[in-house]
Amino acid sequence: MRRSKGTLSAPVVLADHVYMTDQALAEISLLGGFTWADATGDRDLANQINGSSAVKILVSEYIPINAAVMDRSPGLKGIIAYGAGYDHVDLGEAVKRGIKVCNCRGENAQAVAELTFALLLSLMRGVHRADTWVRRGEWPGAGRKLPEWTLGGELLNKTLGLVGVGQIGSRVAKIAAGFGMKVLAYDPFLENFLSGIVPISLEEILALADIISLHVPFSPKTEKMIDGRALERMKPGAVLINTSRGKVIDEVALVEALETGKIKGAALDVFADEPIGWDHPFVKMDRVVLTPHMGALTREAGERLAAAVARQARDILEGRPPECLIK
Repeated sequence: MRRSKGTLSAPVVLADHVYMTDQALAEISLLGGFTWADATGDRDLANQINGSSAVKILVSEYIPINAAVMDRSPGLKGIIAYGAGYDHVDLGEAVKRGIKVCNCRGENAQAVAELTFALLLSLMRGVHRADTWVRRGEWPGAGRKLPEWTLGGELLNKTLGLVGVGQIGSRVAKIAAGFGMKVLAYDPFLENFLSGIVPISLEEILALADIISLHVPFSPKTEKMIDGRALERMKPGAVLINTSRGKVIDEVALVEALETGKIKGAALDVFADEPIGWDHPFVKMDRVVLTPHMGALTREAGERLAAAVARQARDILEGRPPECLIK
């Protein structure tokens, strides 16, 4: 990918290593230019900006945009969260300073929804274990007598419980229909549910669903919403999928639920602390599928995200509300 080698004096600063197309970068160049910070954290980003009033927009996927960064950015007009999540942006601080904050919601929804099912299918059929087993050369010794764990489960007639039915959750529901699944959903912010989805309480979902899939943003209300008590209420033998934010699960409680067999398995793309360490208990569990927060990483989603960043940067710099304005 072509990258600018300028200093942090351009109007648009890309804080971390996000995917941007040449076309999107060309459009941003017409707005006065861009530069890449490739920052290691908020302190590094603040030091690189170093009080430059030329910086008008910060684009960030993971780098925290907090008061310390804003203090060093006196000309800042807007913050664009690359993706749907914006928990790394201090929204209250931005509002106090009159800085517009927007995200790129919906642009990576299909990619995350599809990964949700990739994780689920791998978990239900033990694909992750089978791949490792075959590569280790263990099949010839087993012959036709395959290990017991190769006996998987089907999705047909299973009950999927969605926690959150926004851009991603609604797509997961549509995919589930193709597998012949029954879909239950909990979303206190949604009034009109898609046809075929049964809206119920979170407590009912925990008790009834064979598979629970999380699609909620991270906030004080959702932090550790799946805690020990929630896991205890889950249907025996159920599995948990998380492609939202790691901190919506109490990981200590999940480890215990897996070790005791309270739930059958989990598939996780996100974690409370990222990257997850090699010594984390999840890494040692065969009944857990792990991926490195790659839900949004498809070329198609990247192209949509890049275009959304360019559009919203133009709107902010030209004095219009961006299409995905949060505050």
